[in-house]
Amino acid sequence: MAFVIEELTVGGAERMVVSMANQLLHLGWQVHVVCLREAGVLASDLDAGVVVHVLNKRPGLDPTLPWRLNRCLRRIGPVVVNSHLWVGNTWTRLALLCSRMPVVVTEHSRDDWKPSYYLWIDRFLSLKTAAMITVSGDTADFYRDVVGVNPSLITVVNNGVDTRNYAAGNGRALREQWLDLVPADPALPGERRVLLGTVGRLVLAKNHRRLIDAFSLIQQDPTLHEHDVRLVMVGDGEDRQDIETYVAEKQLGNSVIFTGARRDIPDVLAAFDVFVLSSDREGHPLTALEAQAAGTPVVLTDAGGSGEAVARNGTRCGGVLVERSTESLAAALREMILYPELRSERAAFAQQHALANFDQTVMIERYVDIFRAVARD
Repeated sequence: MAFVIEELTVGGAERMVVSMANQLLHLGWQVHVVCLREAGVLASDLDAGVVVHVLNKRPGLDPTLPWRLNRCLRRIGPVVVNSHLWVGNTWTRLALLCSRMPVVVTEHSRDDWKPSYYLWIDRFLSLKTAAMITVSGDTADFYRDVVGVNPSLITVVNNGVDTRNYAAGNGRALREQWLDLVPADPALPGERRVLLGTVGRLVLAKNHRRLIDAFSLIQQDPTLHEHDVRLVMVGDGEDRQDIETYVAEKQLGNSVIFTGARRDIPDVLAAFDVFVLSSDREGHPLTALEAQAAGTPVVLTDAGGSGEAVARNGTRCGGVLVERSTESLAAALREMILYPELRSERAAFAQQHALANFDQTVMIERYVDIFRAVARD
């Protein structure tokens, strides 16, 4: 088995590749991960039995990469190749255009940022695609209806996470640390001290400014003046400095905490009262699944496949999906802050549903079925 990805940086798709590689190794597969540019920080999370190959791709167009990738994959000799994200999917299929080696591509989001010629490349390379896995129905709709990929190639497989690992998170110490950074009224009841939080790369697609604007409305809401509400932003990225500047301009510095990237995410998620994503673009957000497994209710903007990441069964839910506006996001957060019983009810259901439906074993089983169906002898 060979996975191909640009690099194992901190991101949902990259974390999923690491998890799948480790799980398949434990199931008895020989597993290789080919990183086109560099190994990346998450490579250290791969089990020792996973073989990593780094091809040192040059920035932009690298005319020798298809030849080098083809040679690398022929040496590995996998029964199937699973590539991820635009760079990995494109270069892998180009490298194997004249090969019988089956390629399964995984598409992680509705990539409507792509210019028209990228869509043409996707459509052409689908002719060299044994199967396409999309992480949500929304992503499947995009590749079927906009790109023009044959529907028979597409299978929706929702992301999965190690639910038991996140359910075991203990956020008590982090919660006390973050709430005590700025001392509050000691007479304030515990349920009125509320920790909102988000985890992810600080990039434009996540639209953290919308979250800051919504948090500003929360801070100005007269019905919440007897509450101490903090916002914790976990992660790093190219947009961090601008977001920190924006927080300062909004005079929210005493209430917004930037932690940078962290490795103790189960404890982080368990520390939050509410997990928030304010994204403009999502595939099937892993962090939302992880938060619910940790017993934390979620508020997500309606972006891509986010709706498929909210635990629900009839009238019961593990969170809410709101339209992509500051006002809608603030209203949903206000409800969560004002009604601690509602938070507790949604938290309990979120964890129960996540353990039963969001675990990575279900995802791995579906991937393996697809790999076996297309694998060469």
